[in-house]
Amino acid sequence: MERRSIVRFLPVLFLLFFLPALLIAAGIIPFLFRLPLLLLSFCATVLYCVYRGYRPGDLGIRSDNLAQSLKVNGVLTILFTLTLGLLFYFELIPGPFYPAAIIFIPFYLLLSSPMQEFLFRGFHFAEMRAAGVRSAWILIVVSAFSFSFIHIIYGDWLTLALTFAVGLLWSAIYYRIPNLVGISVFHGVVGMLAVMAGVARNM
Repeated sequence: MERRSIVRFLPVLFLLFFLPALLIAAGIIPFLFRLPLLLLSFCATVLYCVYRGYRPGDLGIRSDNLAQSLKVNGVLTILFTLTLGLLFYFELIPGPFYPAAIIFIPFYLLLSSPMQEFLFRGFHFAEMRAAGVRSAWILIVVSAFSFSFIHIIYGDWLTLALTFAVGLLWSAIYYRIPNLVGISVFHGVVGMLAVMAGVARNM
């Protein structure tokens, strides 16, 4: 796979991720279209990955480190779940919020979280590495920033700060254990519980 300059990566980043979020934030595209746009970005990215010739392993789709990924992310999922439980117990977070649970839970766990991890971890890392980026900090920060930036559509600075912080954690884990399965489970469970606990009520 040929090495590209980082300059050629930026238009891809802008068109696939930043532009849709900016159009929604500006009101040019209705907020209700955010989920179809996520699906559209995912499909466009998959096609682009085929064009670029990425192998599944380049994108974190692999089995050799699956057990390690599930173990590490499983432990962290339990710790985060317990933390949310304690915050709720001491009334430090708003408390139960169920956004159309019958639809939301399976969609978030089975589609939204895996798609986001593919886009912002698997694809981002593959593209940056193909562009010649080797610095762990650049890989992690750019991935986390892009993940956080799409949440600009919610118009909430706290949401941006929280998603950037958790994006740093997920990106760091993916950097150490590049497997999308474990990180998608972590993302799905913790994100779902955070929304239902009222921490990310706008999601």
